[in-house]
Amino acid sequence: TFLLALCLSAITSFAQNGFFLQPEIGAGISNTCWQAFSTTPYPGQRSVFSYQGQLDIGYKAGKWQFIIGLGYLRTGVKLLPDSLTVCTKNHILDKNLDIPLVSRVTEYNPHLILPIKIGYELSRFNKNLSFIPFIGAELAYNMPRTFIFSNPTQKQVESMQSFNDNCNQYGVLGLVQLNFEYKINDRYDITAGPSLHYMFTSELNFKHQHDYAVLMKLGLKWNFKHRDQIIH
Repeated sequence: TFLLALCLSAITSFAQNGFFLQPEIGAGISNTCWQAFSTTPYPGQRSVFSYQGQLDIGYKAGKWQFIIGLGYLRTGVKLLPDSLTVCTKNHILDKNLDIPLVSRVTEYNPHLILPIKIGYELSRFNKNLSFIPFIGAELAYNMPRTFIFSNPTQKQVESMQSFNDNCNQYGVLGLVQLNFEYKINDRYDITAGPSLHYMFTSELNFKHQHDYAVLMKLGLKWNFKHRDQIIH
């Protein structure tokens, strides 16, 4: 009886394995570290709105999930007068950038990303709801940065794009994601949970600038085959 139950369990698990497609979006906040793994900001430094969108393809093998995808992530930082003075003094901002008289600068850093992650089902609360944490990396192509200057004298906002030899074109981000997965039916699942993205490489090639983002993500998973296709 035990052997029969074990065989049926293995067959059921195997039948639920397979490929899936998953669009995913996320939104939250982003900031930057001026030294690796240092969370001490400059005076007047603020977070900015961050968002991400991507399309994943994955494979489920028992409790394991293996995912690769393609997406877009925007990080950045806001610098008020105090932090702007420090950044200019330390040449954190682009040397070739002509900075006008401003009250604040908002910097947006867009990235094309190739996420690679692996997850494991740690807990199943019932037949529909499970908890699956992920860990992985995101290979990034750093697109031209955008600086938005707020000029108090002219009461206007000026936007300027800047990308030159002071910027690294490629980067690597670490990823930790805590997903809750809810089974809608035999084909579709909803996924949701927080994620942390930290850039191990620097945005700049002459100074440290490590962007990070904390997002809340939502996805819809489509399984290539019905999960009720169990071999009898």
